[in-house]
Amino acid sequence: MNLQLRWKIAACPEEGCLGYKFEMNNKETKRSLSEKMTIGILVVLVIANAVWLATSEYSSPLIALIFYAVIAFLCLRRSHFQSGIIVGIIGLGVHIYELLSQGIIELRGFELGLFFINLTFPIPLIYFSYRAYQETKRRGVEI
Repeated sequence: MNLQLRWKIAACPEEGCLGYKFEMNNKETKRSLSEKMTIGILVVLVIANAVWLATSEYSSPLIALIFYAVIAFLCLRRSHFQSGIIVGIIGLGVHIYELLSQGIIELRGFELGLFFINLTFPIPLIYFSYRAYQETKRRGVEI
């Protein structure tokens, strides 16, 4: 349940009021499928990189873990889905570069699976983040 607090300024007809009163509205927001998919993909990427960091001798999953966790926070709490588009493009580019320059010869089994999660999940992340951004723009969600 995500509660969004908005201030409503209303005329104050009561005696002793300075002209305006502030009311706080609790508005429960429903997330669209694109927003849920974007956040779900980011959560999977955070978990995959946390597992990879815990089981690997490499430190590069730490960078991705921090990166995806910050973007998941921005999308979840601030509806900032443009950041999902940006991180998807960067993540896809970095992993394509790693694939072309280093190859996957060193990676075996579990690490290979985690690498392919990091390689393929940015593609739907870009798509769903773009759709979620368009939907929030149409709704007029303030950041």
